[in-house]
Amino acid sequence: RTPDCHGCAASADWAKHRRHRPSPSALLKRKRERIRDEPSGDDAVMATRGEETSVGDRASYSVQRHVPTEEETAQQVHDAVAAAAAGTVWKHDTLDLRGCHRSGQYIATIVAAGRLKHLACLNLEFAMQVTDEHVAALAEWGTLRRVNLNAAQHVGDRAVTALARCSPDLTEIGLYWNVRVTDDSVAFLCASCPGLSKVNLSGCRRLTDVSAKALATLKHLEYLDITRCTFSDGGLTAVVLSPGPCANLAHLNLYAVATYTDVSFACVGVLTQLTFLDLCGSQSLTDRALVEIAEGCELLTYLNLSWCNLVTDVGMCAVGRHCTRLELLSVHGNRNVTSAFVAILAANNRGVGLKTLDVHGCVGVAEDRDGLRALMPSLTTFTHHT
Repeated sequence: RTPDCHGCAASADWAKHRRHRPSPSALLKRKRERIRDEPSGDDAVMATRGEETSVGDRASYSVQRHVPTEEETAQQVHDAVAAAAAGTVWKHDTLDLRGCHRSGQYIATIVAAGRLKHLACLNLEFAMQVTDEHVAALAEWGTLRRVNLNAAQHVGDRAVTALARCSPDLTEIGLYWNVRVTDDSVAFLCASCPGLSKVNLSGCRRLTDVSAKALATLKHLEYLDITRCTFSDGGLTAVVLSPGPCANLAHLNLYAVATYTDVSFACVGVLTQLTFLDLCGSQSLTDRALVEIAEGCELLTYLNLSWCNLVTDVGMCAVGRHCTRLELLSVHGNRNVTSAFVAILAANNRGVGLKTLDVHGCVGVAEDRDGLRALMPSLTTFTHHT
């Protein structure tokens, strides 16, 4: 095959991969079926009580280590109702109703009992029967700082607007796969809550560059997930070149967005504090932009370049030379890269911290797992993208 043929085949493989991915509704069903039985793991949710960890899923950016059982949820609601009715300070600052099938009913019961003092964190990820009215009622207390509405499918602009209006001290919000949210509420949220540092808009497909420009105004933004948000080059550039994100952004997820080109990708290189970057499926990313990113983002520990089919050894060698703190690197599905980039990577990362290297589908890489481990003894995992 010629190089062009390799590129065509890789593009076809990526298209096939996307066609066979489960639908959002199927993913939601799977999540609901298992959320009671195991911690969120890779399907991250907002952190509470200071417990955070890095994740590789698009759902969010940190994880609670224990998903409440039905009995624990019922006891939590009982304690909250008692505290609200008595007007006393609740011993917890978190209301965690993740995956609960009766979340709406529970919230209504708590609100009817009175005001729950010092409620700082609200976690409704994959919660059912939750509406805008339920979220607005809790927001009215004005104490919320961290809110997770990931995959709360019946929540939309009214809930987000209520949070913005009543919770000006909000620092974290998760709206993963919220197809009801629009530019109007996101713009109002950013204007009303200038202290926002963590924002997850993954899968919010109704958003446009209006939301991107609103995000650009956040002076403390450290975490941003805009997976599948169809911003233009101008929208992404507005975010990364703005003073706040430029100085503080450490986590940027651009997974599966086909609208960006090298114009905006190259600008990502100004994010000198970036430690996490996901560009999986960025078929317009070329070596020119990747070199800019590698040279500017030397603190990267996580870099996902799966299915970035225009990237060659030129870009990957730049990554190997400059990004010497990597713990995870994936070039899954790239038929252009060879063992040359592996040699550069090994020379600069030997014995440091590279734990995961995914070169599946990289036909030009000659080393097998044993060969890779011989070059980089720290390697423990060889599959990241499935």
